[in-house]
Amino acid sequence: MNKAFVLGIGILLAGYMLANARPSHTGHLYVTLTDRETGGPITNAMVTVRTQTQFNIGRTLESDFTKTSAQTDANGVAHVQFQFYDDDFDWWVDAPSHFNGRHGSGYGQEHFRSVVAESDYANIDTNTVEGLAKYNELSRLYSTDYMAYAAKFNPKSIAYPSNVVCRSVCLTPKHNPLPMYAYDGYAGDFLPMKNPAVVITNGLEVLKYKTVDFDMKDNLRLSTKPNYIRGWDPPAGHVSDFRIERFALHTNGVETLFGWIEFAPGCGAYKRNTTGDPSFPTTYEADTNETFVSRIPFEYSSVSGKVVCAQSILGKNEYMVLKTRVVTNAVGEVTSCNYSKILGPVFIDNRLWFKYMVFNPRPNDPNLEFDMENNLATGRPCYLYP
Repeated sequence: MNKAFVLGIGILLAGYMLANARPSHTGHLYVTLTDRETGGPITNAMVTVRTQTQFNIGRTLESDFTKTSAQTDANGVAHVQFQFYDDDFDWWVDAPSHFNGRHGSGYGQEHFRSVVAESDYANIDTNTVEGLAKYNELSRLYSTDYMAYAAKFNPKSIAYPSNVVCRSVCLTPKHNPLPMYAYDGYAGDFLPMKNPAVVITNGLEVLKYKTVDFDMKDNLRLSTKPNYIRGWDPPAGHVSDFRIERFALHTNGVETLFGWIEFAPGCGAYKRNTTGDPSFPTTYEADTNETFVSRIPFEYSSVSGKVVCAQSILGKNEYMVLKTRVVTNAVGEVTSCNYSKILGPVFIDNRLWFKYMVFNPRPNDPNLEFDMENNLATGRPCYLYP
C-alpha cells in the first residue's frame, strides 16, 4: 500500500473525527458599543456569536452552527458566553436604533489561538525502526478497524492560552430612515459604443459616442432609439437625472477615453469624503446650501491595454450628493427637485459603474437616509447601506 496515501487519508479522516470528538470549551466575547454621535453607550443592542458545532465532509450547512446571544447592559457592554469546538467563530450586532456593523463593516471574524500537540503518527519516518513499526500498525488498522486507524492521527492535546476576546464598536444612530430607491453595481444597460461620430478637435480626430441620459430612479439609461415603444422595446428610463458625454482619442500609441457627466440648468452635484463608518459611509441628508457643480469630468488613458492615467467620477473613498429634476417658476425660483447620492468608486466605459446609489422620490425632500427594510426599487434592488 502506498505510504503517502495511508498517511494522507488518515490525516484527512482524523480531522473530521477530531472535529466531532474534540471536547467543548467555553469562550467569552465582550463587545462595547457606543453611539458615534454622542459617545454614549448603546443599551438596546444584541450581540450574537455563531460557532460551528457539527462537522461534515463536504458542504457546510447552516444547521451545523449554533448561535448564542447577549444584550448590552447599561454601560453598552454585551458579554456573550458560548461553547466552541472549533477555533474560529464569527459575530454580529443587531441594534434597532442604529445602523448595524454587519452591513459591510468587515469585523466579526475571530480566532482563538490554540496550542496543539500533534499525534505521534502525524509525521512518521519509515526509515527508522520505530517509524516503520507505526506504519505497519496503521496498515493493519486501515484494513481491519478504520475508525481506530483514523483515531491514531488525533492530536494528543489541544489547549487554549486565552478564551476571551474583547472588542469595541461605534455605530451610527438612525434619524429618520425612509423608503427610497437603492441599487448597486452598475446601470441596467450598456452604453452605446457603435458608430461613433468623428469630430476634429485641435487638429485631432476624436470619436464622439452617442449622448446618454440616465434615470437614477429606474437605474436605466433613456433610450436613444428615435421611435422607442415602451413595453415593446427593451426597458429604458423615463426622466433624465444627468447626461453622459464620452469621447475617444488615439494618438502616439495612447488610447484615451474621456468625457463628463452633465446636469441640466439648476441641477448638479457636490462631492464629499466618506465618513469612515463602513455601515454608514455617506450622509443623512443633502446640504441644500452647498454649491452643486453642473459638470464632473472623467478620463482614462492606456498604453497597450494598461491604464497609465485615470480620473474617475468618484474615488473609492468619495460619495456625491445630487440635485436633479429641477422645476422652476416664471421668475426662476425652484419649485421642485429631487435629491440622491452615489457612493464611489464611479467610473464610465461601456457602462456606468458605481458602488451604491440611493434616490429619494419625494420632491424637495433632502433626506437621504434610506430605510434598508423598504427598498422601492424592483429591478436589481440592493440593501448594502442606508
